[in-house]
Amino acid sequence: MSFNEFLRKRLISYFIIVTGVTLLIGVVGIQYEPDRKFGYEAFFSPLIFGLIGVIPSLATYSNKELTLKQMILRKVVQFFVLEVMILTFGCIMGIMKTDILGTMALSIFAVFVAVHIIEWLIDNKRAEKLTLELKAFQKSQ
Repeated sequence: MSFNEFLRKRLISYFIIVTGVTLLIGVVGIQYEPDRKFGYEAFFSPLIFGLIGVIPSLATYSNKELTLKQMILRKVVQFFVLEVMILTFGCIMGIMKTDILGTMALSIFAVFVAVHIIEWLIDNKRAEKLTLELKAFQKSQ
């Protein structure tokens, strides 16, 4: 995979993460602090968390094909770095309270899994399209 294609995929991941973070902020906020009011600066939180969420994915880049074992190892590293970065940032900025860190860790895992499922669906659809185009090309030859 070229680095440009990798960056394009990370941009898609970013927007999926921002959507997931926005949804989770709403759900967790209603559950734990339903009366809390935010200023306009709160609109930047999902964007910042989305950026933080994309940075650990750099561990998965390789200009050559990785084995399944290598990719799984890199995804595990990516996940743990992601958890540490987001939870640390949230605590330092005072966005997350320590009594809900377990809930937040599970939420991060849920977004991580959702991003990978959506990316897989997009890649699978693209692969099916390419297969059909290849078959049509082979028939025309």
